[in-house]
Amino acid sequence: MRYAPILFLIFCCSCHYFEKKKLDSEKLLEEELQAFNWNALDQYPSFESCEDGIDFEANKVCFETVLTTHIFEVLKSNESMISVPLKDTLILDLLVSKRGGLSVKNLKGSHISDETSARFKDALTKSFSALPVLYPAIKRSQHVQAVFQLPIILNAN
Repeated sequence: MRYAPILFLIFCCSCHYFEKKKLDSEKLLEEELQAFNWNALDQYPSFESCEDGIDFEANKVCFETVLTTHIFEVLKSNESMISVPLKDTLILDLLVSKRGGLSVKNLKGSHISDETSARFKDALTKSFSALPVLYPAIKRSQHVQAVFQLPIILNAN
């Protein structure tokens, strides 16, 4: 009988140890979305020739190198598009789709006409078929579409 108060006290205080906490799915989702960085990729898009680079930075450099070299060659072969002397910086927005397709989303320049801009976009879009196979960007083990801005400095005499 002298242990009854102690047992009663232990019994009353220990009930909360057996309670299961309910997980609120909305709260968990909100916490996950807050921790999620929407602007960073886990892996850059990569060309077939870049597959050896597992490192994030090496993959990024290879992707940018292949792309800028290709665009330089296209613009060099289409020098006749610019008929007047021009010094300008173009901002090229490129879209890499979830399936690895590459397209020109936008092309802006302060001193370039809409007609010349349209010709540049058309020439670049047609030339993308000559690029090696492009694998899409990856975010959390899923293929995602990504938009990249590439500045192009024109110095046409």
